[in-house]
Amino acid sequence: MTQILPDLDGRLVLPGDAAYDDARQGWNLAVDQRPAAVAAATSVADVQAVVRHARAQGLRVAPQSTGHGAEALDLDALRGAILLKTSGLDAISVDPAARTATVGAGVTAAALADAAAQHGLAPVLGLAPSVGVAGLVLGGGLGWLSRAHGRAADHLLAAEVVTPDGDVVQADDELLFALQGGGGRGVVVTSLTLRLHAVDELFGGMIAWPAERAAEVLEQARRVAIEAPDALSLVVRVIALPPLDVIPAPIRGKRIVAVVAVHAGPRADGERLLAPLRTTHGALIDTYDSIGPADLVRVAGDPDAPGAARGEGLLLADLTPDAVATIAELTADERLSVFEVRQLGGALARTPERSGGLGAVDAPFAFFAGGLADTPQATASVTAALAEIAARLAPHTAPRVLLSNKGGGVDPARGYADGVWDRLRSVRDAHDPDRVVLSHHDG
Repeated sequence: MTQILPDLDGRLVLPGDAAYDDARQGWNLAVDQRPAAVAAATSVADVQAVVRHARAQGLRVAPQSTGHGAEALDLDALRGAILLKTSGLDAISVDPAARTATVGAGVTAAALADAAAQHGLAPVLGLAPSVGVAGLVLGGGLGWLSRAHGRAADHLLAAEVVTPDGDVVQADDELLFALQGGGGRGVVVTSLTLRLHAVDELFGGMIAWPAERAAEVLEQARRVAIEAPDALSLVVRVIALPPLDVIPAPIRGKRIVAVVAVHAGPRADGERLLAPLRTTHGALIDTYDSIGPADLVRVAGDPDAPGAARGEGLLLADLTPDAVATIAELTADERLSVFEVRQLGGALARTPERSGGLGAVDAPFAFFAGGLADTPQATASVTAALAEIAARLAPHTAPRVLLSNKGGGVDPARGYADGVWDRLRSVRDAHDPDRVVLSHHDG
């Protein structure tokens, strides 16, 4: 039965409880999380109680809000841990004068975007409304404003954390460095203070063609990207859409190639910059229009419900015409349901003043591919396809990786510049020598 801990207002669910299977589930339904228990926190005091209880029982603690990124957890280690669900820590406080927001560890991107937009402000967030802000920041965070302002982690100003001893502290400079894209190793984050940005005008949306036009569209998008100012961001996707009523009729149930774009500036400039794409004939749909700050986490149309999938990402060292041709050929593989080429560069290629452990991204584009993995057969098929893609794109792949785009089994040191991983491990040694906190890519 569901258990209650002393000093815990939330609940503790154990294996065998009727609620266990729902409680343990992450966002990706293909990831089989089986922790020793699941604790739902509703306050910082709850987090303290869970951490102290786990330590007393010889267990670890794995913080998780929405469950995005569960692919990067050590599932064997999770069996000896309490999965600490922080979605109940959902308070948001926006200071429009200071252009900052303080958010609890359970706040989603949609909730923060909506709160900031009421003041004409926007945080740097990702492309999906359902992602937890804390996990996004701790993993780096790439979004529509990143070419202009850098990663989400670059805008972390302060953090409240619970230590492995159960104490509440404000992160000092060295711990803050480690939290800025370092994965939150060694402490449990309970709230973050983030810098917001004034947004006067935004222009964005999607234009799509049949997937057979992938080579032509990718090449056109590459040419637009070469000349793009930092205010413009492009994402090219080849995606098989389900036949759902929420999807616009012209693309419903079809396999398409789409260019999703946002220009953080005047509409006229956005229209001019995207004109080469919009005059490419045969488009099925064109939704480019003026948008509001809250739309930044919705314009990509990412799914708002969990699903079972397997995917992998890599950084592209180049996007030459040869690379475009290879990617276009790969997108014909119907074992996979989504391919993505995301433009980087701009501010991401420069080391910001508050860069944390991630520093600059030394690659102009990121690539991701994935597919449905709801059966063992489907999982095996997708896994084989992803391995073939990695081999084909190896000549165009950068040595570093985006850890937020990788599952388990990757050396986490590859996500950072030389020497940074050693520094991150030193910070963790200082705060969590006994490795009480279980994090993503737990190296």
